[in-house]
Amino acid sequence: MTASSKSIPDTNEFTGKRMLVTGGTKGIGEGIVNRLLCGGATVLATARTIPAGGNPEQFIQADVTTHAGADHIIKTTFDRLGGLDILINSVGGSSAPGGGVLALTDADWQQEFELNLFSAVRLDRGFLPAMLKQRSGVIIHVSSIQRTLPLFEATLAYAAAKAAIKSG
Repeated sequence: MTASSKSIPDTNEFTGKRMLVTGGTKGIGEGIVNRLLCGGATVLATARTIPAGGNPEQFIQADVTTHAGADHIIKTTFDRLGGLDILINSVGGSSAPGGGVLALTDADWQQEFELNLFSAVRLDRGFLPAMLKQRSGVIIHVSSIQRTLPLFEATLAYAAAKAAIKSG
């Protein structure tokens, strides 16, 4: 393979695959969605808000940090796609204040874990039984280097949640 051919994606490598990407409207998630679409996949993405100009049929509007949001994502995915072949949990981020462990309240820790850990756990539990029944499927968790190199003064709860999802 030449260097130039490495940059040209195979437009058929994901044909026939039904995929869901959490946090698929910006950053890493958006890049994943675009790459999967280029490869021929049928892709749904979760978003709190459907991006301007976005195709509403490509997005599931829901808050992944809630039980109701996860349930809506699971039901809508099965309704639209009839099943799921690949789940990519890429949603994540941190809104906790800086200042280290003593600056974080229980609510800060809970919010970080709801977004960065429990959202993936709920979706995994919702999709895994169907994947086992169809005898195929893949679940990918996008983590962070902060799982091993946390910024103690800034994103400690985020780092702990990403460490948990990596080992979970």
